[in-house]
Amino acid sequence: MKIRIVQTCSFILVLIFCTLATAQTAENGSTFTDQLFNGHMWQLLNDSQKTTHITGIQEGIQLCLSQIKRDLLIPPELMKSMQESGVFERRRLLFSMQGVSGISNRIDVFYRNADHLSIPIVEAYRHVTLILNFSDPQEVADDLARLKLRYKNKRAIMH
Repeated sequence: MKIRIVQTCSFILVLIFCTLATAQTAENGSTFTDQLFNGHMWQLLNDSQKTTHITGIQEGIQLCLSQIKRDLLIPPELMKSMQESGVFERRRLLFSMQGVSGISNRIDVFYRNADHLSIPIVEAYRHVTLILNFSDPQEVADDLARLKLRYKNKRAIMH
């Protein structure tokens, strides 16, 4: 079973890499921050490539949650508490209700702000899903401030 998960993860990563490898480096900014694709790369992607990227992130999260449920020795009380809190259900509902295109559109809006371009796509995805999960507005604002501070002075790597 673990071999199948590793093969699936490897395939997804190769697929994402091959899809993104076709994009060209932006003239006015690097497509990488801390070795992760950032907003400059996002702006170079077409809709199909964005869908592939988001789907890869979502499948990675789902595999990770599945792995946690199966392999880790989580006390039954903690697992019950996590399920009752709705953590798993909110993720599932977010994926089915918003769809990939809804999340993609929100990330497009996020990267329209030039101050956000150095923030990695996976962080933008996390921030956008925080908003879509109806998080407390102060929590969302604090998260964005943390992201801006963390990636403001990061030197992007040119590829």
